[in-house]
Amino acid sequence: MNITGFSVLLMMYILVQPILDVITGWQVRIMPHFSLTLGIVVRAIMLLAILYFIAMAAKENKNWLDRHIWWYFLCLALIIVINLAVNKFNKPVFASFTEIAAIFKSLHYIVILVGFYYAFRNLSKQQLAQLVPKVFYWAEMIINVVMIAAAITHTSFSTYPQGKMGQTGWFNAGNELGAILAILFPLVVLYALKRSHAVGQYWTWIGVIFAALSIIMVGTKSCFYGMIIGLIFAFVYQIIIYFFWPNHTKDKKNILISLALTCLIVVGIAVSYPVSPVHTNSVIQAKIVRENRLNKLKLLHKKKNRKHLDHYEKFLLDNQELSNPVLAKLLSGRTNYFEFNSRHYNKAPLAQKLFGMGYGSNYRKHPRTVEMDWFDLFFQFGIIGFVVVIAPLLMTMVILLYKFLRYWNTNMIQSNLLYFAAVAIGIFMSLLAGHVLNAPAVSIYFSSISAYLLNATSLK
Repeated sequence: MNITGFSVLLMMYILVQPILDVITGWQVRIMPHFSLTLGIVVRAIMLLAILYFIAMAAKENKNWLDRHIWWYFLCLALIIVINLAVNKFNKPVFASFTEIAAIFKSLHYIVILVGFYYAFRNLSKQQLAQLVPKVFYWAEMIINVVMIAAAITHTSFSTYPQGKMGQTGWFNAGNELGAILAILFPLVVLYALKRSHAVGQYWTWIGVIFAALSIIMVGTKSCFYGMIIGLIFAFVYQIIIYFFWPNHTKDKKNILISLALTCLIVVGIAVSYPVSPVHTNSVIQAKIVRENRLNKLKLLHKKKNRKHLDHYEKFLLDNQELSNPVLAKLLSGRTNYFEFNSRHYNKAPLAQKLFGMGYGSNYRKHPRTVEMDWFDLFFQFGIIGFVVVIAPLLMTMVILLYKFLRYWNTNMIQSNLLYFAAVAIGIFMSLLAGHVLNAPAVSIYFSSISAYLLNATSLK
């Protein structure tokens, strides 16, 4: 295998992601009962290819990771086998394909993180400068074009099944699409800044406008908040360049123009917010929370016997979020899903506590996930399994946080500030809304950006 050639191929693979997601979106609509989508097949094949690439790249034995990476993968394989065996004999409903598909989705981020780490390590600085963040910029541009085309032709899919507003273009899942748009947004801004600062290509700001428009169209809160975080980092980045980078004094005119364009985009977002789907959805959700709180108070006042409660009344009494309106609006019922999984985990045998309950916990009718990645991974893999599965992410975050705090005033960190923003948004969304670590369509962006940062902030 040509290691450098495959490294470039991996970068091009990112551009294929939006196309795979569009095909998946239509496939789910046309064949809703056919679980094996083209996206899963292609990503599974690529995952095997990346594992082989890791094996070849690690033979160089350059560092500690090269010498120990396969011990980790063997440990991971053992965890998977034990997890499947334990749930085969303990889970009330064990669907083999569902469990294997869930494991594939949850472990996808690990292989991508390690694979792209080696890809970036084997590319020259010149190659990285040409490919990054251009690849991420054009990947999001493909998404934006699809979103706009779907809106113009009135063929867009709804973000929510009913009640709330928002559209996902021709993409299948609103939460996943929102996470992708939010994570990539700082890099779209970065590419526009670099091109306008260096050669005055202000047309690249069209991508930023389209990206903001797509985020507004989706209508999810976490996606919108992610964009706001990205814009804050963009302002900080431009201020640092203007005041603290003396070698950019000749570009100050372009920097000021870019800063003005950023301000205009912020004004545009502020003006459109009152009529945006995310604002409408917030109003709808606030109304629902308010009505549920009043109904719960009435129910508590009546002191009705629990045996005579209907499904909605039981939901009200069990809903702990209603005691805190802010929490209820922010988490959108996820604490109730957490309670569901926690009850099953507490009743589970020791083997499942240690190695997990698989997908959706020990359900009998319908699987339920918390939709907060870290909790979902814990319930899926148990105490021991969770430690093994989350270890690469924790190590990456510790290394990046150390470098950020230790070298925050150096060009190495400041020039990569918007990459740090993208990773921070990914962590924020994985904790708050999920669909980042256990969604291959999202984790490829998050993991590849994290891998890039590990290489870009290397002191070698």
